[in-house]
Amino acid sequence: MLQINPKKFKNIQNKTIPSPLRPKFRNKNESNIYFLSQRKFNTEKKAKLLKKTKILLIIAIISIGGYILSS
Repeated sequence: MLQINPKKFKNIQNKTIPSPLRPKFRNKNESNIYFLSQRKFNTEKKAKLLKKTKILLIIAIISIGGYILSS
């Protein structure tokens, strides 16, 4: 069986827990790809939402105008 040798244990010097999920603020060209892709995804999502709302507004205006003109 394996025996544990207590003389080989080392005390932990730095007892603070590192936080790997915290973003590091650096220059834009040194940024992490994960955060850059998140930013790109958000802008694409906003653009799609804007496009859909424009189309819905145009359809609503045309239908209201057609209803007013027909009556």
